[in-house]
Amino acid sequence: MKMVDWVEENYDSEKETCSVLDLGCGNGHLLLDLAELGFEDLTGIDYSPAAIELARAVAKDKELDHIIKYEAVDFLAEKETLGWCTQQAGAEGNGLPKKFKVLLDKGTYDAISLHQKNKRDADVTAAAAAAAATIADSDGASKEAKEEATAETAKTKDDIVLAENDDNMEELADRYPKRVASMMQDDGRLLITSCNWTQAELIQRFSQGLYRVCREPIFSYRNRFRN
Repeated sequence: MKMVDWVEENYDSEKETCSVLDLGCGNGHLLLDLAELGFEDLTGIDYSPAAIELARAVAKDKELDHIIKYEAVDFLAEKETLGWCTQQAGAEGNGLPKKFKVLLDKGTYDAISLHQKNKRDADVTAAAAAAAATIADSDGASKEAKEEATAETAKTKDDIVLAENDDNMEELADRYPKRVASMMQDDGRLLITSCNWTQAELIQRFSQGLYRVCREPIFSYRNRFRN
């Protein structure tokens, strides 16, 4: 509700035209609250088609599906993001991508950062699996060692977590600010809350030539970023 209150306080006079994009919208409740306050240009994106299906169902049940648009988009993928934003602009965009006035992140950056950690853990796990497989195939290893290594190989392979777009060597969390910047108007704002990062860490991560940063704490902290 702090995020909703902030948007209403700062964009109350622009409710009809202020374009809002919820990054990693999940079940979409953040945009439902804004729709009930009178905001009309609302879009939620999530990489999970199942989450989008649920969000659409909830919006329809509340009779707000004609106001809010929910789309399955992996916004960390550059080409997919550009294509989707261009599609949103429609004919009026003259081939240019749509850019949003307000972007909301209620924990999505945290989830991406965790996914990145899981990927690093997966690399370690994959190395362990490879080592176990080598032992299992070794002629010099005892029967017991081979059986244990074979079991370990199967287990570690099951534990490996792969991130989206792994063909791109750029880390997921580092990719995030660039994708967000590409979807934001020059005078736009990114409102972000985090449970994993301190204010200083967020400022450092988002101010590498991409954003001018305004600090305005709400919960333990809140940062308002401007492209």
